[in-house]
Amino acid sequence: MVAYYAYLVWTGISVTGSPISDVLLPASLAMMFALNLAVISRWNGGEADETAAATDNSPPVGATKKEQALKFLKVLGSLSSNQLAALLEIDVRNLSKFINPFIQTGIIASKKEGKTYIYSLKNPHNLLLTHNRHNPQEEPAYASQIILPKSNIHLPSEGNVLGRVALDDWKPGDFVYLPLREYCQKGILVSGSSGSGKTIAGKVFAEELLMERIPVVVFDYTKQWERLFQRNTDPTMLENYRLFGMRGPKGFRGKVVNELPEISDSLRDGEGIVVDLSSIIETDERVGKVAQALDRILEYFQTQEDSKDLRLFIVIEEAHLWTSKDVPKEAVSFLDRVVRLLRKKGVGVMLISHKISDFDSAMRSSMNVSVVFRTKYEGDLDSIARTLGSNIAKIVPLMPVGYSIFHSADLGTPFPMTWRPLYSQP
Repeated sequence: MVAYYAYLVWTGISVTGSPISDVLLPASLAMMFALNLAVISRWNGGEADETAAATDNSPPVGATKKEQALKFLKVLGSLSSNQLAALLEIDVRNLSKFINPFIQTGIIASKKEGKTYIYSLKNPHNLLLTHNRHNPQEEPAYASQIILPKSNIHLPSEGNVLGRVALDDWKPGDFVYLPLREYCQKGILVSGSSGSGKTIAGKVFAEELLMERIPVVVFDYTKQWERLFQRNTDPTMLENYRLFGMRGPKGFRGKVVNELPEISDSLRDGEGIVVDLSSIIETDERVGKVAQALDRILEYFQTQEDSKDLRLFIVIEEAHLWTSKDVPKEAVSFLDRVVRLLRKKGVGVMLISHKISDFDSAMRSSMNVSVVFRTKYEGDLDSIARTLGSNIAKIVPLMPVGYSIFHSADLGTPFPMTWRPLYSQP
């Protein structure tokens, strides 16, 4: 077009019929051309910005597979194992080594649907950046890298395997062996916030005893204990068996009942008995039901000889209900008396509670083994500081799911540990 116009001017042919207009015409065309280029450039730039914003959900270049997995789940929500593996550009068979650490520490939830697993962040609005110690953008729910207090402990070299000692940065150390026939008679108090791992620890004790044909009676309000009789199918736990020297999963012999059967029958069978109390709503009725059963057990064993060998292990879930204002104050005194009297008869009692500060010092002193899971409740942290030390109280709110502080005076100072997976369904 420019060349043609130049030809017309060279040959003296007027385009507009006016010399002035002939001069102004190319200037106008040049201005329009420049304006058109500017509009097109801006339009393309806007499209590029929108595209960048739309694709900002993709993981940053150079991010690790773990970082990418967290990013995808935060942005896209729930993903199947095949979808997540495709996004990470890895074989689905290799997905577990990137995902399992986050499942184990409670960051990612895993749910089996058919032949696949569905993954999602447990709290997508508070993504735990466990892979980056110094990232200030989001506060982690636990300290992924930490120097733990040094413990002076003397662990038995053999016994039942409960888990492994936790080292700095929560790495697993020596195995925690404990002869439960001896220690379960001492009385065990397990405490911590919901979802911290209390019931898993209780089931570890129960599984170890049932493998030795020691009967276990559980008073359960949660309906979690009925899975004690089913084989474990949880992929994360199965993956971690090798870290604890465990073989294949298994369910245990036992039954779920609404009423405690005859004590003599329970002792003879050497199985697990779960007393399901989930249908009882009122707190005082729940406590009353367990108190009646404990009274029956105490009445039976008062006719028996004293024993240093464990005959029966009792687990009481939601033990903090005994301190509720809806329950008579005498209830805790009764529970304390039962624990002390049954101990001489070869019966161990484990209390699982959200809070330990609700129990008075006399009750806590009758429970010679303390297992403290993560909590941020100030009342409990104050109690832990007084009994186990301020250095221990400082790390309790920072512990990952499945880790606890374990303390028994004859083992030495309190120490952090990670619990082994379950043989039974969690």
